[in-house]
Amino acid sequence: MKKTSDKWYFTKETNAKGLCYIYAYQTQWDPVAKKSKRSARKYVGRLAADSVVNITAKFRSEFPQYAQGTFYFGLDKTLVDEAAYRRDFPDAPGPKPAAAEMDTALWDTRSLGFTWALEQLAAQSQVLEHLREIFKEDARSLLNLAIYKLAGGNSMAAMEDWRASVYLPHGPALKSQRISEVLSRVTPKDFARYFHLRHQSKIERMSGADCVHYALDNTTISSYSATIADVAYGHAKRDPELPVLNFTFVCDQDSGDIVFAHAYEGSIPDVTAFGEIVYRMKDAGFDFSKVILVTDRGYQSLINIQKQIDLEVKFIQGIRLSEDIVKRSFDRYDASLHNQRFYDTGERVYAHSTTEAWKQYTDYGSLNKTLHLHLYRFPKADEAEMEELRLQVQQVLDLKNANKQVPPEKWLTYKRFVCERTTAQGRRYWDRDDNAIEAALRYAGRFAIRTNAEANPFKALSIYRLRGQVEQDFNQFKNWVDGNRLRCTDTAYWGKLLVCTLATSLRMMAIKGAHDREQGNRKIPNNSIDCLFTILKQIQADKRQTANAWVTRTITKKQRDMLALLGLENPPRVLKN
Repeated sequence: MKKTSDKWYFTKETNAKGLCYIYAYQTQWDPVAKKSKRSARKYVGRLAADSVVNITAKFRSEFPQYAQGTFYFGLDKTLVDEAAYRRDFPDAPGPKPAAAEMDTALWDTRSLGFTWALEQLAAQSQVLEHLREIFKEDARSLLNLAIYKLAGGNSMAAMEDWRASVYLPHGPALKSQRISEVLSRVTPKDFARYFHLRHQSKIERMSGADCVHYALDNTTISSYSATIADVAYGHAKRDPELPVLNFTFVCDQDSGDIVFAHAYEGSIPDVTAFGEIVYRMKDAGFDFSKVILVTDRGYQSLINIQKQIDLEVKFIQGIRLSEDIVKRSFDRYDASLHNQRFYDTGERVYAHSTTEAWKQYTDYGSLNKTLHLHLYRFPKADEAEMEELRLQVQQVLDLKNANKQVPPEKWLTYKRFVCERTTAQGRRYWDRDDNAIEAALRYAGRFAIRTNAEANPFKALSIYRLRGQVEQDFNQFKNWVDGNRLRCTDTAYWGKLLVCTLATSLRMMAIKGAHDREQGNRKIPNNSIDCLFTILKQIQADKRQTANAWVTRTITKKQRDMLALLGLENPPRVLKN
């Protein structure tokens, strides 16, 4: 091995009883292993609770620079005088806590990376700023509750126990009673005002004549509550035996951020509620001149189209193929939808556009308006639909002819494609109704969009497909931040909705931002944001009970890469309380 370095380094070791000791050591280069190894080692002394090192007489005699004075174990793992130590660790203000009070509230090691990163995202995206503007002193508490939800917290009663293990220095303690008080102060009016600020900040960051694409969709939230007036029996896909609340998101397709949310009675279907939602958005101050609203077929009706025209809303809306005018258009332009000149390799679809004449009704009379009806045919999709339908029908026939029961939902869906027949010998049997199948498959593989905002059919479809962002929002809301069920009373449910929506919005912005920043070997591990969050949770910080600061431990390259995917720098070496 090469010659040992003259430099001495210091390290802290803790025994089984929790007592800390400081040792000095040297290193030397091992050319075989190609790395530095520790060589000489000397005992320095015991580390006291106030970070003073009780240096032994032997060490002082061997190292004259430490012969006189009091020395502390410093930020950079060196022995420093009190002045240098206090620059890094100022005295905590106020009286020192009693020994009995220095429990988990003063853990000397906490998880830092995840909570610090979420606080930074909330600040960068102006979420915290907008919370402060609307909810004043409750802003930090609402954000901390959202971060707790993102960390997997379900029971609000466990909030403070979780907080004792993480670095989350801002905001008051949140016991169960205080959480209920914070949530109950969230009113429907403040809820709407907050999302108005989210929309306004997005519009202000836009350039010139550009329009932002907002996707709108709805989900149901089940509840056992007997006090929430809007909870009613509706059309829930999950837990249909429970009453539900309808909850609508409007999602910015560019960032994943939620810019509007609205809750209403669970028994009202989407298509009926759409007009009310648009009016609510307008009342909340949405500037529809800068917005293109993207909705799926669940909101489609001629009445809703007319409302959007009258309110001067720019829209791209998926259309059901049940409209006669749409069917006639598909029949008329069927040849175009099989012509390679009408095919786009980027979207992998045939398309043909036609126009429709509509009226806009104003206080001063009516105006002529032209809408675009975009017709699409997806190659091979019709064969795939035919194959799936024939397969399901055959399964029904096999069960019926074996005198077995068909599952009720399956029978309700496919009974129109089978019929009972009689053989020449008088035996009754179930058979496929080919005429019904052909009628059902007549427009298989077809899709239509109606819009007043985009004349290019391929660009309109590209924008429409981005609405998967809002569906992902709902997936995160219901499956990852405990938003699938309301476990609260009428006084707190707006607060619960806000916290879960905040958590969803932060999570979606993290997902979208991380995907956009992927490059080379810097990728989201296993394509899972939870894997990324887990790596961040491994970043830790240490605090000495007598100092008013936390020291970030060494951050690995993998942890630095995860922070970079979120657009964040490394946490500061020293974090002051």
